[in-house]
Amino acid sequence: MAGRFQDHCAYPPRMMNADRAAAYLDTSKTKFLEGVSVGTWPSARDIGGLPRWDRLDLDAAVDSLSERKKRLATGRKSLADMLEAEGADGAAS
Repeated sequence: MAGRFQDHCAYPPRMMNADRAAAYLDTSKTKFLEGVSVGTWPSARDIGGLPRWDRLDLDAAVDSLSERKKRLATGRKSLADMLEAEGADGAAS
């Protein structure tokens, strides 16, 4: 049926396991978990001992990717440049 996720859920649940969260973001589970480990995607929440990702947290992470791209527009500093400058300021203190 049209409009269904790969796992046959007709709608994105609010809380998702890693497989569904990865499907929601249209990526593999491996790439999704790599993104979690480097901070691209939010960490899981512990729901009764089970790791679950909140759909709203995932949406916010996707939105922040777009915002980062806007901030890195032509003529603006990259994140690496900003972190380097911040480190230099801290070292000078």
